Amino acid sequence: MARYNPFFWFLKGIIYFAERWFQVNGGVIESVADGRRDNRFWLATRYFSWRKLFNFIRVETQLRFTRRVIWGNPYEWEIDTTNICQLKCPLCHTGKGTIHRDQGVMDFDLFTKVVDQIKSSCMWLTLYSWGEPFLNRRIHEYIEYAHNKNIATIISSNLNKPLTPKIAEQVIKSGLDVMIVSLDGVTQDVYEVYRVNGYLNHVLANLHLLDDMKRELGSKTPYIEWQFIVMKQNEHQLDEAKVLASELGVDSLVFKKVDFPHGEDDQAEAERWLPREHPEYLRKDPFFKPYSENGQVCWRLWRSAVVNWDGGLAPCCYLTDKTQDFGDLNQSSVKDVWNNTKYTTARGLYESNFVPEEWVGCLDCSVYQGSSAARHRGQIDLKPESISLQFNGRKSAGTNMSRLMAKNGSNQIDGTVRDLTECSNSMDEVNLTETNTGGRA
Repeated sequence: MARYNPFFWFLKGIIYFAERWFQVNGGVIESVADGRRDNRFWLATRYFSWRKLFNFIRVETQLRFTRRVIWGNPYEWEIDTTNICQLKCPLCHTGKGTIHRDQGVMDFDLFTKVVDQIKSSCMWLTLYSWGEPFLNRRIHEYIEYAHNKNIATIISSNLNKPLTPKIAEQVIKSGLDVMIVSLDGVTQDVYEVYRVNGYLNHVLANLHLLDDMKRELGSKTPYIEWQFIVMKQNEHQLDEAKVLASELGVDSLVFKKVDFPHGEDDQAEAERWLPREHPEYLRKDPFFKPYSENGQVCWRLWRSAVVNWDGGLAPCCYLTDKTQDFGDLNQSSVKDVWNNTKYTTARGLYESNFVPEEWVGCLDCSVYQGSSAARHRGQIDLKPESISLQFNGRKSAGTNMSRLMAKNGSNQIDGTVRDLTECSNSMDEVNLTETNTGGRA
């Protein structure tokens, strides 16, 4: 067991002190949300390898010198196996319908292809981004494949899809390490204010089922984390949530600060959601992004990468649109994309004397725009290239449905539709042929 190995305690101390001596205004552990840091460290040690550790050291060293071409690979990965969701959360880009990307489920062969390329460097793999993982009816197979490749796996779910004992057993046996459950209220009237179209009774029933199945199978995983975003409408239920957490058998309860959609700074919208009675869950700047590194660099460009369901690779989940992808893993390898011109341009933005020659999505990002390098550089006269792709049968950014069915198979899509039907009162609200994506917070 990693927790009983003196080496890992020594390593934890080294990382703690080294990050405070050499950090770029925020180390990797500090970037993890409050209430999760210790868990994520020990999770990484469970899948420890010397190759992963050396890669981590290389990446962190080069981050501190803001090198544009990196010797090493990202060690935090996010793969969104589906971007479909049955909820309409008001502060989620998917719920708001502001993502310009086709809807679908990742082809399993594409997933295995990506995992095989990152298995030697990936310390954490989060199998979610802007979709609900359980609407991929084969999610347990994706988890199991990554687990068997010695990768820590995490999913985040609104847990509104009614689970069966078979599904619960499959997920537990898959080797899933952590399941984050988004549950922001202990009564339906409070819960549904933010989790629009959500049903509290489904979430509670699923949590009881998972707890019972873990006991039946004698499994300690997945570690179930209840995530409670503290907002104006639910801040009076924090004590009730603590009582309910013990009854549900969850492993931890994390009270999280509100995150607003990237690129938005509507003060009136902030007033609608921000808590008033619990200032400890307020940020000095409500629109602050925790990886902005106090205006120096965005560490996402060195440490992490996001793969969308369609194979589009981006440095972070806030570059949501197809046009903002840095590469396509259907056509290129991870190695080829990681140091391509888009990545080197984006990293170069944090060098004051670097002159970008092509547009990248980071130029429109508030993290870059608030950096000292951006202030020094001033206005850049670059614009995104105009591209026209089929998007759900219409001209936009994405892939048409015929190509989606050809890649994923009609059975996979039909299964997704059936799952959506189970979870929604009306297919008009969550439909694979809509232009706007449904999504998760």
